Amino acid sequence: MPLSIHPRKENMDAQIATNPVNPTVGSLFAGIGGFDLGFEQVGFRTEWQVEIADIPRAVLADHFPHAKQFTDVRTCLPELWHTDVIIGGFPCQDVSMAGKRRGLAGERTGLFFDALNIVSALKPRWLVLENVPGLLNSNDGRDFQTVVQSLAQCGYVGYWRVLDASYFGVPTARRRVFLVAGLGEQPPIEFMADAGAVCSVAGKGGAGRQKPHRTLLAGIAPSGIDRAGSDIVVVPGGRREMVERGRTVTDDGLCKGLDAANFATARAAGNAVCPPVARWIAEKLMATFQPLQTAA
Repeated sequence: MPLSIHPRKENMDAQIATNPVNPTVGSLFAGIGGFDLGFEQVGFRTEWQVEIADIPRAVLADHFPHAKQFTDVRTCLPELWHTDVIIGGFPCQDVSMAGKRRGLAGERTGLFFDALNIVSALKPRWLVLENVPGLLNSNDGRDFQTVVQSLAQCGYVGYWRVLDASYFGVPTARRRVFLVAGLGEQPPIEFMADAGAVCSVAGKGGAGRQKPHRTLLAGIAPSGIDRAGSDIVVVPGGRREMVERGRTVTDDGLCKGLDAANFATARAAGNAVCPPVARWIAEKLMATFQPLQTAA
């Protein structure tokens, strides 16, 4: 695959294989596995992943050979099994400020209810959901209220907050809503309590620090070079008309350039949950399994 997002993945696989008591994860709307990677870096083991798009599913098969891949959240429930945690960034197109905002009634964001059926049937101990901040005010807040009430009817209680990837060492100002809920138990309070003031966390500003970019494709002008995307070369006519160029691979395997040939791959990367954010959440949840691991 042209995209490699998992440096040192072999070492992680070896660590997981030698520890049979790793808490397990099931991943819905898995994309290329950014959510999953963050959890595995802490010690969770991904059991299964559900992703409908071909390119992301190929990336998953390459980097998560120990996980079983499934295609459609609407039909895969009979083949899934219980895991300790279910994670998922359900589609945002119908709640995004850039869309028509049909909300949970939309065809894509409405897949939340299919995910809810899976959660209700499998009853994981913890559930972690991700979406764009537009979910909070979609249909005057009624959609988010529906999400919370639906989870409560399944026995889940928890917290939500907006996290910005730029405060986790990622050079992009990517704000996303994360909802962490437990089956009859509150998540660790550390999910809501920061260790220090926001200004003390690595992120925006500071001498010699580059301002974070909104997305990989942000700021593309009619012509010129977009520094947000590692020298993405564009031509008049819009962001989809990329200049053909040779692909240069950095040490971590990411393509430096974006052209017509790897646009779909780059878009998949742009839609992924940032692993450092996922890892921060996973660390909080892993602590709840420590007594079980000690006893084992």
